[in-house]
Formats: sequence, structure tokens, C-alpha cells
Amino acid sequence: MKNHYAQRILILFGIISILELFFLIFPTENFPIRYFTKPLLLPLLIFYDYLSQQDRKPFLSTFRIALAFAWLGDVLLMLPNAFVPGLLAFLVMQVLYSKIFWQDCVTSRKGFVFRHLWILLLLVGYHLMIMLPVWPYLGAMQIPVLVYSIVISIMVLAAINRIGEVPNASTVALGAVLFMVSDSLIAITKFGSDFAYSGFCVMLTYIVAQYLIVKGRNR
Repeated sequence: MKNHYAQRILILFGIISILELFFLIFPTENFPIRYFTKPLLLPLLIFYDYLSQQDRKPFLSTFRIALAFAWLGDVLLMLPNAFVPGLLAFLVMQVLYSKIFWQDCVTSRKGFVFRHLWILLLLVGYHLMIMLPVWPYLGAMQIPVLVYSIVISIMVLAAINRIGEVPNASTVALGAVLFMVSDSLIAITKFGSDFAYSGFCVMLTYIVAQYLIVKGRNR
């Protein structure tokens, strides 16, 4: 019965996601529907995660608390002058994700990343490619953005490190990478140069990222 309701929640999440992306392509000034669609995304994933569990663990798990901070970040980033609080909310989410992913890997110090150190070099190169063009325009945000960049890198590495150790690790790792891409697009548009349909690209990668992380964690 719980899985039956979980599938309904997942279908609703898909509908809300499509509406969110649709109104990013075709915005409406008279009725800002995104104030309704975007804040619904993470609560639906939280309830999906709970309902899809086979056991009856408490509702407030570390993973769902991390998703709750992601929801808080979503809401804050919709408000004027709340970019830094939104960044902090997502920073907490990244730390919790990192903790969960690291603990998931029983042999974490012999995991996938430790056996393939070129992944670390690739990640450093990616961040340099994103950070160097926007660095002169960050101003007072240089240190906060640098700290956030380091934390999200740790989260991505922790997710990738689980590959071969736990079921569906590749799904979670792909979600973590897409989350990093979404945040990179935010940095580019906010501190660098905006581009057509940037908001759509940010939300598309973000929605798919969170979905893959939640889906991959359910085993």
C-alpha cells in the first residue's frame, strides 16, 4: 500500500516538475505560478522517499533533513536579497549528503575515487574552468563561493566513491554531478554572463539531480 501511494506522489512530482519548467520557458507576469510549483518539488520527494521505504523507520531521517534544507534553499532563492541564506541552506544539505554518502561506503578509503584518482583531477579542472572566469566579479562572495565549491566537490566525490560498493550508486553519483552542474550554471548566470533559458537549464538539472539522488537512495 505504501508503494502504491509512493508512485502517486512520484507522478504528482513529475506533473509539478513539468509545470515548473514550462513556466520558466513561458513565464507569466500576471500569475507567478512558480511561487506554487517550485516550493512543492522537495516536499513531494521527501514524502516519496518516506512512502517508498519498505521498513517503518522514523520520518525524520538524516537524508530527509538534508532534503528539507534543500527545500529551504529553494524558497530562499526565490526571495529578493536572500541569496546568501539560500546558499547556506544548500551548504547544510551538501554537508549532510556528504556524511550520508561517505557512511554508505563500507570501504570508503578504498572506494571508487581512491582507485581512480583521475576523477579528482577532473573535478578540480572542472571547478577551475567555472571559477576562473567569474572570480573577479564575485567581490565579497569570493570566500563563501569558494567554501561552497569545496563542499559540493566533497559531496560529489563521496557519491562517486560509492560506485561498486552499494546498489544504485551510479544513479546517485549522476544526480550529484548534475547538482554540481546546476549550481555551476547559477554561478555563471549570477556572477558572469546570463544566457537564453538559463533558468530552465538550472531547474532541469536540479530537478533531475534531486530525483536521481532520492531514487538511487531507495533500495
